[in-house]
Amino acid sequence: MLRRFLAIAGGAALYALALPRFDLWPCAWLALVPLILVVRGRAAGAAVGYGALAGFVSGWAATWWLAKAVAGYFQAGILIGALAMSAAYAVAVSSAFVLFALGARALAGRGGAFAIAALWTACELVRTRIFGQPWGLLGYTQHGEAALLQVAALTGVYGVSFVVALGNAAIAEAWWRWRTGTPALRATSALAAPGALVAAVWLGGTLVLPPADAGGPELPRVAVVQSNVQPAFHWTRAHAEEQLLANLRLTDQLEGQHPALVVWPENAVTLYLEQEPYIAGQLRRAAARQGFDLLVGGPRFADGHTSNSARLLHPDGRPGGAYDKQRLVAFAEAPPFEHSADVRRDESPRAFSAGTLPGVLRSFAPLAVSICHELLYPDVINPGVAAGGSILVNLANDGWLDGGFGVGGSQHFAMGVLRAVETRRYLVRASTTGVSAIVDAWGRVLASQPPDGVGIAVAGVAPRYDLTPYVRFGDVFAIGCALAVLLVLTRELVPAPRRRRLALPVAVEG
Repeated sequence: MLRRFLAIAGGAALYALALPRFDLWPCAWLALVPLILVVRGRAAGAAVGYGALAGFVSGWAATWWLAKAVAGYFQAGILIGALAMSAAYAVAVSSAFVLFALGARALAGRGGAFAIAALWTACELVRTRIFGQPWGLLGYTQHGEAALLQVAALTGVYGVSFVVALGNAAIAEAWWRWRTGTPALRATSALAAPGALVAAVWLGGTLVLPPADAGGPELPRVAVVQSNVQPAFHWTRAHAEEQLLANLRLTDQLEGQHPALVVWPENAVTLYLEQEPYIAGQLRRAAARQGFDLLVGGPRFADGHTSNSARLLHPDGRPGGAYDKQRLVAFAEAPPFEHSADVRRDESPRAFSAGTLPGVLRSFAPLAVSICHELLYPDVINPGVAAGGSILVNLANDGWLDGGFGVGGSQHFAMGVLRAVETRRYLVRASTTGVSAIVDAWGRVLASQPPDGVGIAVAGVAPRYDLTPYVRFGDVFAIGCALAVLLVLTRELVPAPRRRRLALPVAVEG
C-alpha cells in the first residue's frame, strides 16, 4: 500500500517538474505511468481512491503557490487559502483523474496504449469543458518543444496531450509485460506502434517549422512593457500614478526603435480615462511623440456597466475602440451576489460586467485581444481570430498569482504559447510582473522579459490571415477521442446479448 502511495506521489512530482519553472519536459513522459500501473488489476473502488489521490496531489504539486495567492488576494489567512484550493483540486482535478483511473483499469490489457491515450485526452476535455479548469494540461509541459507542438494547429493542445499520454501508456504496458515474465523482446514490442506515431508527429512538426527568424526590419515591430509594479488590492490615486509613471518611463526608452504598436499590461491604468482627460492626453502624447499605437489595460464605465477593458489609442487622436473582458475570474472579478458593476462607477471595483464580443481592434493590423486568463481558453481566442484578428495580443497581471515565486506567471505564459501554434498567429503578451514576451506563429519565443523583471521586449511580427483546422473545427479531435473511448469501453465491458437458440423442428422418418 505504501509503495503505491509513493508511486502516485512520484508521478505527481514528475508532472510538476515538467511544467515551468522547472521545465524538465521529459518527466511528463513518465508522469502517468505510476497511476496506470497502480490501478491495473485493482477493484473499481480502489481505482477511484488512487485516481482521487493522484489528482489531488498533482494539483498541489503543480500549483502549490496558489494557496498564498488566494490568501493574499482575498486578504484571508494561508489556512483559508489552502482549504479553498484543496476543495478546488478535489472537485476539478481529482474528478478528471478518477475518470481516467477507472477507464485505465478497464482498458488495461484490452484497449491498448492508444485507447488509454484517448481516454486521458477525453478526461482533459471533461476537465476543461465541464469543470472549467484547463490549467496545466499535460500538453502544456511540452511548450518549449516547437516541433512536437505543431500538431496543435490541427488538434489544439489536446493533440499534444494525446501524444505524451500515448508515450506514458506504452511505457506502462512494456513495464507490466516485463514484470509479469514476458520476454524482453516481446515486452518492448509494446513501444513499437506508439513510438512510431510519436516519431511521426515529431518529424512532421520539424518539417513544418520554417527557419527561426527574430523579425527583420521589413516586419512591423511591436513592443511590450513590463513595469513590475506590484498590484494593489485597493486602487488608489497614488498607486495609479506610480504605475502610469513606471510605464511611461519604459515607453520613452523605445525612442529610435520605431514600433508600430506598444502594449501595456492589464490594469496598467487603474483610472477611468473618460473621467481623466489629462491622463488620457498624456497617453496620446506619449504615442504621438514616436508615432505608435498604444494598447493599455484599465477599467471602463459605459452604459451603467464597469468592464475590465483594453483600449487602443492612436497617435493622431482617432478613437481606437475598446475590448471588454468576456471570461471573468470567479470570485475575484465576478463575486457571487455582487452587482456593483451594473450600478455605479467604483474607483476600486470588485465586480465587472462581462463583455460579449470578440476582441478585434484595428491597429497597423487587426488585433485579436484577450485579457489575462482568457488566454487559457481557445473558445475565447479562436472567435477573435475567425473574426479577422491577425495577431494575438494578451494583456495580463500575474502579480497576484504566486507572490514573487515566478512559477504562476511562467506557467500562464507557457499555456499561451499553445494558442500561438493553434491559431498560427504571433502572440504579443504584456504582463505587469512577467512573463511578457513576443512569440512567433510556431511557438518560438522571439523576445521576452522574465518574471519580476523590469524592461521592454521588442520584435517584428507578421500579420497572418489563414485559418488553421483547429480554429475552423475546434475540439473535434478531443471529442473524437471521447467517442472512441466510449465505443472501446462498450465493446470490452458490455457482453454481447445472448442469441436465442431457436428450436428447429426435427424431421422423423418412419
